Amino acid sequence: MKRTHGLISLAVLHHVTDGFALLVMLAGLLNSNSNLKLIFVLQVCAFGFFSLIIRRGWASIDGGAENLSPAKAQGFLWIPFFNLYWVFRALVSLATQTNAKADAEQNPDGRMTRGFGLVIAVLCCVLTLTSLLTDQHAFFAWIDFIIYATYYGFAVTYIWQIRRSAEAFEARSAPALREPTKMPTVGVAGIIYGSGLVALLILNLNFNFWVTPEVIDQRLKSKGYTTRVSDRTGLSGFIDRAVLKEAGIIEINEIRVYRGDERVAGVFVATGNLSANSEQLVAARLATRTLRNGDKIFFKAYIREPEQENMDINQWLSSF
Repeated sequence: MKRTHGLISLAVLHHVTDGFALLVMLAGLLNSNSNLKLIFVLQVCAFGFFSLIIRRGWASIDGGAENLSPAKAQGFLWIPFFNLYWVFRALVSLATQTNAKADAEQNPDGRMTRGFGLVIAVLCCVLTLTSLLTDQHAFFAWIDFIIYATYYGFAVTYIWQIRRSAEAFEARSAPALREPTKMPTVGVAGIIYGSGLVALLILNLNFNFWVTPEVIDQRLKSKGYTTRVSDRTGLSGFIDRAVLKEAGIIEINEIRVYRGDERVAGVFVATGNLSANSEQLVAARLATRTLRNGDKIFFKAYIREPEQENMDINQWLSSF
């Protein structure tokens, strides 16, 4: 198999997918309405392409002196928690082994910058932490975005170093032996994007289907909270009766969450004969995150300590 086979196509697919993920992250930061599920799926798809490129890098040097299987180099990157160690092995050792092969064959064009692999590995570990803190404060969300953008820049450079190195070895060596003779890049892209689309649909269907006032009440009671429902007829920003009528909203309630006698959180629920664009009208008029389930729209979820407003409904419910 050619050492450069599919690397350009995989690189472009990675760059476009990760770039789109960054744009969605930035849009969410600027509008305070980020689609976290879409960002997560895009990042996983981009990492899928990146892991394939790492596999191709190890295949290009036939496993190096470590005789590491390209499939193992890729596959172990997907093992939760263990991959925080393996990312160093897969990326830093790849550069080390590639440079050793280049030196042994007196092929300086095949060398890579080992430090790039180290930086990417460190940033992967840091991103695991910052992604968990994005909901705590907007500051952490911006930090996560900046770190991810930095990771993206280093990953792009590292990927093209892998391509350049493979090209240098291709010019002087026989084809690589550790991979099948063909790797259908289009088919692989279809599998990754298709799996991502299915995952996105499942995430939305799974979460939205189960979010009801009854489920909220049961889940919170099981954790020691109580809930009270109150009517809200004068909700600020949604007083226009014409808008209510257009959206098909008949009633707006607030589910208040208490720990003992202290109110700690809440979420609003609009019900009625909702129209197709009711959710969009609520989101636009109130500048809030929304979640629709049948004839109910949940919006303006909040927590008092630490103070957070307009939270994602699923994350709000999971925070208790």
